[in-house]
Amino acid sequence: MELVLLTIAISILIPIFHILLINIFRIDGLHIKLMFVSFLLYIFVGIIITQVIFQGSNEIIMYYITSLSTSVFMCLFYMEAFSMIARGFSMRIVTDLFIQKSLSPEKLMEDYADGKGINWMLEKRINGIENLNLITKQSNNITLSSNYSFFIAYISLNFKKILKLGRGG
Repeated sequence: MELVLLTIAISILIPIFHILLINIFRIDGLHIKLMFVSFLLYIFVGIIITQVIFQGSNEIIMYYITSLSTSVFMCLFYMEAFSMIARGFSMRIVTDLFIQKSLSPEKLMEDYADGKGINWMLEKRINGIENLNLITKQSNNITLSSNYSFFIAYISLNFKKILKLGRGG
C-alpha cells in the first residue's frame, strides 16, 4: 500500500517533466509527444524508487507490478486532465466566460476560442478525425472511411449502452 501511495505522490513529476520538456524543446505541435516522454520518465523514476526501496525483497516482482500499474493509471489520469483542458469544449466555454465576464449565447458562439467561433471548432474536429483516416468528406457528405472507424463506432455505441450514457459526446 505504501508503494501505491508513493507512486501517486510522485505523480506530480508528470506535469513537471511535461512542462520542462515543452520549455526545453519549444516546438509547436510537439506537446503530445512530450507528454508521452514525460510518462516514460515518470515510470522510470518509479522503477528506480522501487528498486532502491525493495532491493533484495522476495516480492520485488510484485512491487514492480504494483508500481507500474499505479504509474499507468496516473498517466491515464494526466492524459485525460490534459485533454479536458486542451481540447474540452465545456472548459473552453468556461474559460471564455471567465475572460469576458458575461456573454449572450450568440456572442459566446461567435467569440468561442478567442474569436474563432463554434464553426471553427467543428471544422477542426472534423479535420482531425479526417486526418486519422476515420472519415471521408465528399461534397457535402461525411462518411466513415474504414473498417477501423466502423469498429470504433460499434465499440463506442455498445460501451455507451452498457454505461447508459445516451447520445452525448
